[in-house]
Amino acid sequence: MLGYSVEMAADYFNGHQKYELIGGYFSPVSDYYQKEGLAPAHHRVQMCELATETSSTWLMVDSWEALQHSYQRTAVVIDHFDDELNNNMGGLTLPDGSTRKIQIMLLAGGDLIESMG
Repeated sequence: MLGYSVEMAADYFNGHQKYELIGGYFSPVSDYYQKEGLAPAHHRVQMCELATETSSTWLMVDSWEALQHSYQRTAVVIDHFDDELNNNMGGLTLPDGSTRKIQIMLLAGGDLIESMG
């Protein structure tokens, strides 16, 4: 179900020409989130990797959040992606050789939105 929702969001996003979708990441939460019934973080990372390796050309898995030794709030995780993509990797390189900052956006499920109050 999650994969279908993500692909639906990508289709909608790509149908509106305001932004160009260049990639997406699954970011499994760490074990310190302590949600009842949640599989161990390393298993969730592996499941995401299996789901993306043959089924998507634009979805990837980032294990940074899962490897943290404390629960990271959503804003911290978004800052991590911004730092990695724009500072460490230099943003998006355009065909003419210039670079542009990547705008990070969050696609979230209802449970995350509800938790934000």
